[in-house]
Amino acid sequence: MKMIRIIGALLAVSLLAGCANLSRNIDIATGVYTFATETTVPASVVIPVANSFNILKAGATNYGRYCIQQKMKPWACDATFRRNVIRAVRMGTDARNQMTGSLERGDPAAASVYNLLVSAVNQLKSSPAANAEFAGATP
Repeated sequence: MKMIRIIGALLAVSLLAGCANLSRNIDIATGVYTFATETTVPASVVIPVANSFNILKAGATNYGRYCIQQKMKPWACDATFRRNVIRAVRMGTDARNQMTGSLERGDPAAASVYNLLVSAVNQLKSSPAANAEFAGATP
């Protein structure tokens, strides 16, 4: 009987310790969510990245035209490259459009949306669409 009481007490202590850890984990998750949704980036940082995206998007448009004209034959027109370029252009355009409204109002942009735009810029820079052959022409 004494052994059952000891096991019960140990079980109760371990359950309470688990609740304390769960509460702490919830607090950490709430903090991360708050940080991700409420952190902002000033316009002085956003505008150069948005301009870089616009230039790269023009190159990506010309890249698409080039691949169509060449009937998708050059190695640079591989389906994987084209999909990555299209995905980056769509993601960057959506992010830029979301930030445009806040910048026009003079509000800083959400850091999470800014990070999407930076990611799109980096993806386009590492793609064949960033080749000087495509970037110089007007879309």
